[in-house]
Amino acid sequence: MNIRTSPAPYSTAVEPLLYTLEGLDPDTVTTVEVVNSDNGATLGTLRLKGLASRSIDVAPYLRRHFVLDPVINSSTYAFAHSLTIINSHIRVNGISSGNLPAVLASPRNAPLAPNLLLSEKPLHRTLAAGENDDLRVISTDCYIKAEFRLFDTNGTVTPYSFSTEELEQMVGVVVDFDSLQARVSAPLKRIEVTLSTSAKKVATVIYDVVERSKISHRVAWFNSLGACDLHTFEGFGGRKVSFERSRVAGSVDTLTTRRTTLTLDSGIMPHGSLDALLSLLASPAVWIIDDGRLRKVEVVTTEYSSFPNERPDRLIVSLSYIETISRTV
Repeated sequence: MNIRTSPAPYSTAVEPLLYTLEGLDPDTVTTVEVVNSDNGATLGTLRLKGLASRSIDVAPYLRRHFVLDPVINSSTYAFAHSLTIINSHIRVNGISSGNLPAVLASPRNAPLAPNLLLSEKPLHRTLAAGENDDLRVISTDCYIKAEFRLFDTNGTVTPYSFSTEELEQMVGVVVDFDSLQARVSAPLKRIEVTLSTSAKKVATVIYDVVERSKISHRVAWFNSLGACDLHTFEGFGGRKVSFERSRVAGSVDTLTTRRTTLTLDSGIMPHGSLDALLSLLASPAVWIIDDGRLRKVEVVTTEYSSFPNERPDRLIVSLSYIETISRTV
C-alpha cells in the first residue's frame, strides 16, 4: 500500500481534502485513521474493502474542530491562535502520511501562503479609544515580531517592539489602542505596526487615531482567509426589540426570549474598504463587541447603494441576537 497523492499544506477543509491510496488488498478490510498530529488523538476512522485503490476525504473529520473566535483584549501582545490551523495525518496499516496543516478559508484563496497578512482590509485603517485589531499570519516556525512607531500630538515618535515564538503556526498580534496610549505622554494621533516572521517582512499596518460617536458599533467577522477582521460602523439606523413567549414541551414553564436587531450604516466608503466589509455578508461567524465582550449575531438583512458606476459604495446591515430574559413557573 502507498499514499500516492495528498492535499497541499494550508488547503481548506471547506472543500474535500483528498488522499489517494493505492495497492490495497480488495479482499481484506483496510483501516484508515485520521490523526491529530499535535496530540495523537484519532479524529476519525474509515474501513475500506473491495477496491485496490481509493480516494478518501478527511475534511469532514477536521471541520468540527476549528475555532473561529476573534481576539479582543485590553493589552497589545502576540497571540497563538490554536485550532485555527488543524494539523493532521492519516495512518494506514502502520504507515503514516506527512503532516497536513489545514485551514478554514474560502476555496478561492486556498491553499494559503505563509508569511502573508490574513486580512482583507486595506493596510491603512482607523482606531479609537477602547478598540483593538486582530492581525494574523501563518508562520511555519511559529515566530512573529511586531515593531511599533507611536506618533503623538507633541510630534514625538515612540518605538516599541516585541517578538515571540509560539506553539502554533497561526500567530498574530492584538493591537490595542488603550495599552499603546499608556506608553506615550501625549494623545496618540497615528500608530504604525510592522509584522515580520523569521522568513520575511509581512506588512506594515497604519492606524489613524479617530474619535467615535457614542452610537458607533464595532463588528468582527471570520473572513475568507481563515482569520478575523474588525470594523467600526459609525452610522446607526436603529434598534428593534421583539419578545417571544413559548411553552417548554412537557412542562408548565414559559420561556421568554428577546430578539434585538441593530441596523448599522457604513456610510460612503472607498471601494477597497467596502469590498472587505462586504465579506461579512458571507461569513460563517459574525460578532458585535458589546461592553468589551463578543456577542455572536446573525446577519438578517443587507442593502447597499451604488453610484455612479454600479460598484457598491455604502453598506447597511441588520444584525440580530437572541437572549433568554426570564423563565417562569
